Amino acid sequence: MTKQNSLPLWKSRPRKARGRPLMFGTRGPGSLYRRIKSLGLLATRDRAALLNFLCAEYAEPFSVVERIELVARFVAVTNAIRCFHTQAEMLVVADALLRLGRRAGLTVVEAGVAKGASSAKLSLLVSRLGGTLHLFDSFRGIPENSERLTRLDGSEVVFFKGAFTGRIPTVTRHLQRFGCPRCCVLHKGLFEETMPRFDAGPIDLMLLDVDLLSSTRACLVHLFPKLRVGGVVFSQDGHLREIVDLIASERFWREEVGVAVPRIEGLGERKFIRITRES
Repeated sequence: MTKQNSLPLWKSRPRKARGRPLMFGTRGPGSLYRRIKSLGLLATRDRAALLNFLCAEYAEPFSVVERIELVARFVAVTNAIRCFHTQAEMLVVADALLRLGRRAGLTVVEAGVAKGASSAKLSLLVSRLGGTLHLFDSFRGIPENSERLTRLDGSEVVFFKGAFTGRIPTVTRHLQRFGCPRCCVLHKGLFEETMPRFDAGPIDLMLLDVDLLSSTRACLVHLFPKLRVGGVVFSQDGHLREIVDLIASERFWREEVGVAVPRIEGLGERKFIRITRES
C-alpha cells in the first residue's frame, strides 16, 4: 500500500490575491511556467508518492518503463488542463487501482469531473486494467446551494453556483486527446438524481471531489453500499470541517449509509482522505 506519508499533511496557507501577469507568457494551462512548475512539484512536493509508485510491486505486470510513461502522460494532462488535484494524489489512486489489479467487471467511479483532467488520468489506468470508468457531474459546475463551509484552520469558504464548470464537449475533447474515452460512461445531472439509478454492479474504487457537504452525503449514501468489501473511496475534500465531521460520524455510517463504520485514513490531517470498506 502506498504510504500515507507520501501525501503531505494539510497546512493552512495565506489566501493570496491573483498575481500580476508574468513578463513572458502566462501561468495558465499550456504555458511554459506551468510546464516548469509541474516538473518542479513532481521533484519536491510529490516526490515521495512518485518514488512509492515507481518502486511498488503489483500483481498486474507493470514495468518501470510503463510507469514512467504513465507519469509523463499525467504531467502532460496537468500542463494542458486546469487541475484541482496534485500529482501525488493521482499517483496514490493509481497505486490503489493497480493493487486491485485486473478483475472481471472492474468498476471505478469519479464524482466531480470539472474540466476532465483527473478523468483523463484515471481512464488511462482503468482502460489498462480492462475496466469501466463512470463519471458523475452536472457538467454545469457547482449546483445552487446555501452552504457556508469552514476549512480546518477556521477560515470560511463558499462554493458559488457554476464554479468548476466543465461542459460535456470540453470533457469529451480532453478524454479523446489525453485519455481513453472508450472506457468512460458519463452520467449528467445532480448526484441526488443520477446516483440512485446507478446499477452497473459492485464498485471497486471511487474518487470524490465534490466540495459541498450535501454532495458528499449523496455520494456516500447512494454509492458506498455498492462498494465491494476491500474497495476504496478517496475524497479530496478533507480540508473542510463539515465534511470531516460527517465522515467521522458513526451515526451517519450506520443510520444513513447503512453499513459498518469503515476504516478512514487521514481524517482531520490531510486534504486527501482514504476510506476502505472492510465488512
